[in-house]
Amino acid sequence: MRRLVPQNLRELLSVRDFVLLWSGGTVSLFGDGIYFVTIAWEVYRLSNAPTALGVVSAAFGLPQVLLLLLGGVLSDRLDRRLVMLLGNVVSGVMIAGLGTLVLLHQLRLWEIVVLVAVYGISQAFFLPASRAIVPSLIRPELVAPAMAVEQFVEPLTSGLLGPAVGGVLIAAGGTGLAFLLDAGTFLVAGAALAAMASSQPDPAAADAVAASGRFAVLSEIREGLRFVRGLPWIWAGLCAAGIANIALTGPLTVLIPYLIKYRLHAGPETLGLFGACGGLGAILTAIYVGWRGVPRRDVNWIFLSWTIGTAALVPMGLAGAAWELLPLSFVTVSGIALGNVIWFSRMGVEVPGHILGRVASLDMMVSFSLTPLSSAVTGPLAAAIGARQVLILAGALGAVVPVLFLLLVPGLLGSHRAVGDALS
Repeated sequence: MRRLVPQNLRELLSVRDFVLLWSGGTVSLFGDGIYFVTIAWEVYRLSNAPTALGVVSAAFGLPQVLLLLLGGVLSDRLDRRLVMLLGNVVSGVMIAGLGTLVLLHQLRLWEIVVLVAVYGISQAFFLPASRAIVPSLIRPELVAPAMAVEQFVEPLTSGLLGPAVGGVLIAAGGTGLAFLLDAGTFLVAGAALAAMASSQPDPAAADAVAASGRFAVLSEIREGLRFVRGLPWIWAGLCAAGIANIALTGPLTVLIPYLIKYRLHAGPETLGLFGACGGLGAILTAIYVGWRGVPRRDVNWIFLSWTIGTAALVPMGLAGAAWELLPLSFVTVSGIALGNVIWFSRMGVEVPGHILGRVASLDMMVSFSLTPLSSAVTGPLAAAIGARQVLILAGALGAVVPVLFLLLVPGLLGSHRAVGDALS
């Protein structure tokens, strides 16, 4: 068994197109980590109101929610590589526009909103294609190792290295330099995609989609919804995760930069370290689960991990020094990451392959749709009752709700149909 994983990894890394995709994606994820630190710092340079960053975050997330299903349709009907390449080009141009306007001292808040909204639109088409392209490049038995590599790389780049480098870049050369470096990562990723072979959709699947039309697609969506309703751990998990997303994402992305800069009087390096500590937590969590396996009472661990991760917002709201936020970032991201790893593992084992895509897309829609809502309401709430108070209330809400679902939904508490058993 120990020899099997390295052999699969070696075989995976011998697939040229996968290596190109993975290499370009790794560079792009690194740029994403730079972006999320930089956009927050630039918005707060222009406006000291949390509402401003909430609007910018909503401008990025809302187009993804509205256009994600259309992006999925196009990724099934067109060359996915070209869809991703076009998305990369548009994203890179938008981020380069931000950097150029900063260097010219011409950037205004409404321009950030417009450029970030177009960036979000491009991602609505890029993301479904990027999810669908990997199985078309490799043999089925290599999909799991490919997902493992992705789960390790994402927190390392966008969660750990990118935010840390972003904070240093802002301190050394300003947000304009950081934006332009992020734009350069899209150029590298685009070059990698351009070097890949064409990735046409499966002919049978494309013919079925073209022949069936819109109403058959809606019927298949309803079939996925019926399947989800039949599994309490999935529908309860989606409901609990949706409320936890509302409680967590807005306060974390909108209020933490505000707290660091205006209440704790720290610099961009601290914001970068905050993101880096979270990325480190995700990496160590992935390594731990990979080494020890999924806990036996896996459903309990899903809900309790989400509870712990969200509850860490409460001491964040009470923090009296910037350094106190760093271990709390580790706890938050570790808890959410542990719950998510177990969630995706159990879904992959228990959900049949012929319906897994629809169930996974519903999961993604829940996550994406509530993120801009959380960002949009966080700013006004903070203006009304205070940033610290919002963090405390959000942490309490996000912590209590998963526990209530676990205790009140029949069949969840004590469920131990372990993922490890199914894979053994």
